[in-house]
Amino acid sequence: MIRWSCLVILLSVDIARAGILGPQDPLAPGPMAFDETFLSRTVEVLEPRANTVNGHFEDCYALGRACLYLSRCQDLDHRRDEAKRTVEEGVQSAQKAVLLDPRSARAHSLLALLYVTQIGLNDFFAAMSLGPKAGEENKKAQALDAKDAQTQLALATQYVMAPPIGGGNVKKGIQVLQIVTGLEPDWDEPYYWLAKAYRKENDRVNFKEALQKALSIDPDNRSARREWEDWP
Repeated sequence: MIRWSCLVILLSVDIARAGILGPQDPLAPGPMAFDETFLSRTVEVLEPRANTVNGHFEDCYALGRACLYLSRCQDLDHRRDEAKRTVEEGVQSAQKAVLLDPRSARAHSLLALLYVTQIGLNDFFAAMSLGPKAGEENKKAQALDAKDAQTQLALATQYVMAPPIGGGNVKKGIQVLQIVTGLEPDWDEPYYWLAKAYRKENDRVNFKEALQKALSIDPDNRSARREWEDWP
């Protein structure tokens, strides 16, 4: 029997999508990006819609995006095994979205972001194989829409998180993220990734400045708060 809470979401899947994806840009995190209860329920609703032979692109894309943010919540709560399973489901959904619309830059960027998330959840040897996968999707996204801030962010996260042998280059990541923050100065996520890049460079001054900017835009950004706590 479907829970009442899920029935409510089933009556307003478009609203659920907006909470995950944001009302303006389908790749931007929405207001529910760190609400684990909402994310879990949205995954529960979208799974049967996306995991069918006739699944639609938007449902597959939204499920992949929900899994991306849900895995981040789980990892923040030190539930890494759950996070790994969730992000793998996200990868499968994003792969399906790419098959349904191979001309979608946002689908390729999402898949790249999910691979980058897997890098953070696995060991160095996994990162060596996942980095090139993220790079391949980023190349496709760049070819389709190189000027888009979302596409640039996905590329930057690969540079920041992948090992050098897997396509990582922190200095290039910082350069790209500075472009993204110029394009979207009121978006907190690029500043969070910029802080992670500066931390890898052992640049505490710019690290703190980037995190302060991220938290000034969204004080509820749990990833930014955790980063601040880990390197005060």
